[in-house]
Amino acid sequence: MAVRFKTLHPGVQVILTVHEFRCLGRGTELLVTVEDLRKAGIALEFLTGPITGLYDPGDRHGQGAILFGVLAALSGAERTYTRERTLEGQESARKRGRTGGRPPSLDADQIDYALALRAKGTPMKEIQQKIVIARGKHKGKNPSLPTLYRTLAEAGQDTPA
Repeated sequence: MAVRFKTLHPGVQVILTVHEFRCLGRGTELLVTVEDLRKAGIALEFLTGPITGLYDPGDRHGQGAILFGVLAALSGAERTYTRERTLEGQESARKRGRTGGRPPSLDADQIDYALALRAKGTPMKEIQQKIVIARGKHKGKNPSLPTLYRTLAEAGQDTPA
């Protein structure tokens, strides 16, 4: 919107004011935004953060141009840093035994029961009707056939019949 205003009123100085530089966007989005603002000659004003102040990409001293370049570099670094933190958090959670995702529908006893029935040759449809989910979102319902097949395959005991 600021870029459009600048093209409609070329003689007016346009200043985009943001709380802090993170509000402009992240990663490649920040890079595109900063480049669009620089090309249009729109100044940036930051109200808080380590770079509080007004920066004009066309100023005589070059501070604004330098800031725009630094913001472009920061956008790439921010994306890499966020990815690294996410991966570290996931690894830390795995070490604590937390894998994320929805908990399994069937507990160990239900899996053993299903495996025993399957070993006797019971059709999967009958096994499905005999097992009732005891907890979670689908409590009181029978598991789906795909859930049964997947669970038994993960137990390493069954192939689809």
